[in-house]
Amino acid sequence: MKYHKGNSLVESHKEGSVYGRILYEPGFLMILQVVKRIVNVRFTRREQGRFVLRIEEKRNRKNMGHMEEIKDYWNLRANGFSLAVEEELKTEAGVRWKKIFQEYIKKEHANVLDDGTGAGFFPVILSSLGHCVTAIDYSDEMVEQAKKRFADHGLTVKVQQMDAQHLQFADESFDAIVSRNVLWNLDDPAEAYREMYRVLKPGGTILVEDGNMYLYLHDKDYAKLHDQYVEKQKKKQKADVSLHGKYNVDNVDFSVIEKIAEELPMSCRRRPQWDFDQLVQLGFTDIRVEIQGGALPMGFLIVARKAEV
Repeated sequence: MKYHKGNSLVESHKEGSVYGRILYEPGFLMILQVVKRIVNVRFTRREQGRFVLRIEEKRNRKNMGHMEEIKDYWNLRANGFSLAVEEELKTEAGVRWKKIFQEYIKKEHANVLDDGTGAGFFPVILSSLGHCVTAIDYSDEMVEQAKKRFADHGLTVKVQQMDAQHLQFADESFDAIVSRNVLWNLDDPAEAYREMYRVLKPGGTILVEDGNMYLYLHDKDYAKLHDQYVEKQKKKQKADVSLHGKYNVDNVDFSVIEKIAEELPMSCRRRPQWDFDQLVQLGFTDIRVEIQGGALPMGFLIVARKAEV
């Protein structure tokens, strides 16, 4: 398809053959900037004499993965997520994590990275213990919520929008790294572990809590367990509502992340065995695993130390 404006000729291409950001004026299309995104453009309606374009983004799964979709989802969740975090800080979860950090981060005023901070749960606790905290998250809306939380609590926390799979820190920058429910929704969690190892100082500690969030989509044993839970909830007069369900103020469809997770690598692997193997291969030592659940673990906490030089 070719479009003319004055003496200019601009050529657009079929879906799948061009990567570009598309701007438009009435009757005119232009590829403005090359980016890694495939678009399918079609006219859908006229509005006040101007064409309105509907742009449907379609992933190039090999080159892009799912990170933009994941970011978009957590951006939608940010407001309600932040409200849930504020309440969670006042619950037994806040007390539990304070004890865990006191047990495993022994150094005073340690430089700690919160690798996937969300709305800033960990930094509030870590700061109360006197540590110097840096926090990152790929969702820019979560970063904004975290900044607001730190300001409200009077905390000095360095917070940046960043991908846990590509940390923008120098080697051996941190005494400890903490992460909660992040690795399951990454395209390359193995790379995230490699990055943790790279930016962790020798003798430093990582604390990672995660789980088999969507393993039931591919594993028949977990599928059976999931079905049993769903049936149990149906029989209750009042189904259990999580904090995040309670504070879903923007009415976000939680099933969106399930559809994305179906294609993510951690939805196909039993954990924490996979995580343990990754840490051993990287050279971590003193690896400790705490499992939540029975014969089929649902959640887990892994604590590991990077060997001294």
